[in-house]
Amino acid sequence: MATCRIDIHADDYGESLHTSADLLECLEAGKLDSISILSNMRCFGACVDMYRNAQERFAAQPRLSVHINIMEGRCLADPGRVPDLVDADGHFCVSWGSLFLRSFLPGKKRLKTQLKEEMALQIQAVREAFPEIKKLRIDSHQHTHMIPVAADALLETLAEKGWPTEYIRNAKEPIWPYLREVSLWKTYRPVNFVKNLILNFCSVLLEGRLQKLHIEPMYLWGLVMSGRMDKERVEKLLPAMCKKAQKAGRTLEILFHPGKLLPGELSEEFCQKEAVAFYVSDDRNVEKDAVMQFAGLPKSQE
Repeated sequence: MATCRIDIHADDYGESLHTSADLLECLEAGKLDSISILSNMRCFGACVDMYRNAQERFAAQPRLSVHINIMEGRCLADPGRVPDLVDADGHFCVSWGSLFLRSFLPGKKRLKTQLKEEMALQIQAVREAFPEIKKLRIDSHQHTHMIPVAADALLETLAEKGWPTEYIRNAKEPIWPYLREVSLWKTYRPVNFVKNLILNFCSVLLEGRLQKLHIEPMYLWGLVMSGRMDKERVEKLLPAMCKKAQKAGRTLEILFHPGKLLPGELSEEFCQKEAVAFYVSDDRNVEKDAVMQFAGLPKSQE
């Protein structure tokens, strides 16, 4: 039986210096296959330097993804050109829910134009800082690229720029492995099941378009357990998740957030209170521990 294709992935490189240092530690230990990079936070330049200084110590060179961020930080575009996304100081001030609703309301074209301008600049910033990237890998902070208007903006931007792209995260997470493991039901946050359902709906709208672009099919694992991808539950659910991905012929991207933001690093860039509580939480240490202890597939899945 063929082995399930797994991508151990960490988001949020470039969120802060300490967050990035945590990810570099995981890379040096050889525990990550890929990372996502934010380019619109004030520490971006310093984080690029940190990466270069640590790169020779990596057990293997990771795949690098652009982590589009329209939820926090400052826009790279002229604020006057993206007024529906930012406040007077150029900091993002939109919510996931508002962007989703505006995907189906008048004014969608205006919003899409602004999203395209900002996305292009964030992608280009990563391409310039990491010229070793030959084909783009794309995902986003809080999976905003899955929102219909944002998905339209992203795909149009990639086509217009002619940027070769090999991977766009499809935040489609299997639900059955969670439901069959009755012993874990009380350990999940109900709100994360709602997020799973909404993103699976968005995936239905996006998946056919990705197939036409020959983007590798995938499942994402890290939504229902978002905020606490701990070692015990990951190990318990891994066989079922891998079996599901293997049967569907999909890569299984296991998403962790092993980088912790220090309270002293908080600034006006971080505007979402609920998200900030996770960034500084010890649950990020739990996820880092899970990454550092991840042992791969059990023998029964090989």
